[in-house]
Amino acid sequence: MAEFTVVAIPLLLLGLGTFETGRWLLMRQAVGYALFEAARAATAAHADPAAAAQAFERALSPALGVRAMQDPDDQLSAVRARLAGWTRTHGLRRARIEQLSPTPASFQDFPAGRAAEPRELDYDYQRPRHDTVYLSRYRDGIGPRSGQTLFDANTLVLRLTYLHAPYLPGMRTLLRSLASASETDDYVKQARAAGLLVIRREIAMPMQSAAREHGRNRDILAP
Repeated sequence: MAEFTVVAIPLLLLGLGTFETGRWLLMRQAVGYALFEAARAATAAHADPAAAAQAFERALSPALGVRAMQDPDDQLSAVRARLAGWTRTHGLRRARIEQLSPTPASFQDFPAGRAAEPRELDYDYQRPRHDTVYLSRYRDGIGPRSGQTLFDANTLVLRLTYLHAPYLPGMRTLLRSLASASETDDYVKQARAAGLLVIRREIAMPMQSAAREHGRNRDILAP
């Protein structure tokens, strides 16, 4: 009995650790796909945050255990209910998506030739515009405010921070002990203090329509 106990406990912990690692890898893959769908929707919708958020939530539904429904609105409501329930349980929103590019400075350096609001990026004929306009206007074609070229400004860059709650007993206590006091991101700091795993993914995708400046240009899904 003593020998069995000595051998069984490490094997049990190893098995649980393997299970937890598999869950984490599966979730990381799922949220990476959901971020891809968010970026694809936004590039075709003038970088609209609402389009990106809806695409992300719909693509995340299998990972949250939400079955496919005939009515897309019902499925979206079910996903949001699952996310809201997770927030009530853990005290933090499960996901944050930040738009890293284009930035407000991008619209200052590379505005389209239109006076209407919202502001729009110079999108059409980017290579000729870069060679004939911006290389002479800016050194190496790099805007002084954004630090970008016209091509960079017309590339959508999204960063996802997604929180994952481990099942393994004691894992959350271990994660709390490993939390760094030097973390500057309050959202990540709170998540690690709560014993949650932080998944970070980033994607860059060329715009398929002229980006427009929206009121929530930085945060598509805010914590």
